[in-house]
Amino acid sequence: MPRAARIGVICATMLSPRGVLASHLHMVPSVDVHVDEGTRTVSLKCSVKNDGDEPAHEVALDLPALNESYPVSSVLPAGESGSVDVSIAFDKLGIQRRGGYGLFYRILYKDANLYSFSAPYSMSIVLPPAPSRVLSGAPDGSAEIALSSRATRGVTVQNVSSMDATIDRIDPVAPVELSLAVDGGQLPLKLAPGERRSFDVHVTRSGALLGSTYVMGLVASGTAGERHFAERVSFTVRVVAPVLSGRTFMGVALAGLVVVSLLLWMRKNRHAINR
Repeated sequence: MPRAARIGVICATMLSPRGVLASHLHMVPSVDVHVDEGTRTVSLKCSVKNDGDEPAHEVALDLPALNESYPVSSVLPAGESGSVDVSIAFDKLGIQRRGGYGLFYRILYKDANLYSFSAPYSMSIVLPPAPSRVLSGAPDGSAEIALSSRATRGVTVQNVSSMDATIDRIDPVAPVELSLAVDGGQLPLKLAPGERRSFDVHVTRSGALLGSTYVMGLVASGTAGERHFAERVSFTVRVVAPVLSGRTFMGVALAGLVVVSLLLWMRKNRHAINR
């Protein structure tokens, strides 16, 4: 008989951006995951609550890995919730063996001025039995990345299991307003127990408002023994104003001095003519 397993979603809460225009909008999602081995499908019920104090417009569930988006509500009033149901075949999710899988999703929405925002999250899909934790990871140095236009940060992962692990994919978890590229080298990466590997991530600003803060990251997935795993590494990105370099500052100061000198010279000549 077909066996269905109801799995509670494990959401990696990627906080909504805190920007000037969106400070009064806060979308709070919750996702229920139902794995049906008989039909080889995963059913998602995504609910989104508007925890802000004004209506959110064009709220949608976005699944970048599948290149699919699903409308939740055209207008979601403050304090109210909307939901959408989605069914996805195992094959589309790459589920081929037992274990844990990660799925990156975004909640898309607009404010009263129809300015677009997004909040990134990740969920876990488990086809039991899942392996115990396989990888741990963190950015090198501070967990917060200050970003004006583009930034690069190293990330180190370690195999914390007792068996060999192979990383087949490294998927970014990022909002629409920022792009995240992973320089993971040649995949697959094979890690012996206790072994560490480092690689770079490149974050580029592509519409994020100054002062916004995002919790984002990446999901590394692969196999350990006969089981599939998916582990998340998170970090914070804060959008800051660009810092003028010494050479740029000197150039601006020199230009200002030239303008002031020119104005004084013109004023002096005007007085001389009037006499």
